[in-house]
Amino acid sequence: MGFLDLTPTARGIAWALLAMVSFTTVPIGVRFLSPYLPAAETVMLRNFIAVGLILPWVIGAGWRSLKPKRFDLHLMRGAFNGSGMILWFWGLTMMPMADAVALQFTLPLFALILAVLFLGERVGMRRSLATLVGFAGALIIIRPGFADVGVATFAVLGSAALYAATLVVMRLQSRNDKPMTIMFWSNLFMGLVAVIPAALVWVPPPAPAWPWLLFLACGGWLAHFSLTKALVTIDAKMAAPFDYLRMPLVAIAGYPLFGEFPDALTWTGAAVIAAATTYIARRDARLAKERRAAEAAVAGPIR
Repeated sequence: MGFLDLTPTARGIAWALLAMVSFTTVPIGVRFLSPYLPAAETVMLRNFIAVGLILPWVIGAGWRSLKPKRFDLHLMRGAFNGSGMILWFWGLTMMPMADAVALQFTLPLFALILAVLFLGERVGMRRSLATLVGFAGALIIIRPGFADVGVATFAVLGSAALYAATLVVMRLQSRNDKPMTIMFWSNLFMGLVAVIPAALVWVPPPAPAWPWLLFLACGGWLAHFSLTKALVTIDAKMAAPFDYLRMPLVAIAGYPLFGEFPDALTWTGAAVIAAATTYIARRDARLAKERRAAEAAVAGPIR
């Protein structure tokens, strides 16, 4: 039985699993590159290499395929995503990988707050309490007053907030753009955002850095491509829980490679954040279903 013989749901789950495994390559690649290159330079080179990987598709599909419907939104997305990636890569060089991944689980919480502030979304008492519980989970991981809270923690949380802003922009983006078109502009603008910060700390990339840069670019490209394929095959609410596999996958890789393994409080905090964000996602899905049912009832039968 081949991949194409699977049901659409099974294929979507397979794509989601591949995306999570591919996302695991990012912190590993960043950690191996950290002795050679500053974070901003890594971001710039990684994204320009990714643009090069997409060029064969562009040549095959024609340059007209790159024309987006809302260029300004692609620019905003690249700015938020690129800035968030610089903070993310920088934070990864200074704290255990699994702890950084666990803190990034706060991304949906930041996205909810930004959606309220900039998209006018209404949030009830239950979702507000769930958001507070989620941030309490982040405090369990950070342990202010009991452990040193350094710039790495704020860098990772800042990256989560900027990635959340990217999600808000994505809600405004036209759904008519093809995934590869979005990936091309996203990688190009992320690379351009990092040019000036990279120039300020530039070091010539040594030969050992290039294989890891290619590893990082290929892993990131495969992760986003697989996630896009998953989201067009299965519902977002079905794909979302797979995101929480990133922490155990990173923990499994981090122990033999770097001697890192998260402690009990990190696992507990990650579980609290996962429970809170899962509750919010499920409640959003249920409320959206109820709204559609109410709108259908008001519209009445089609005659």
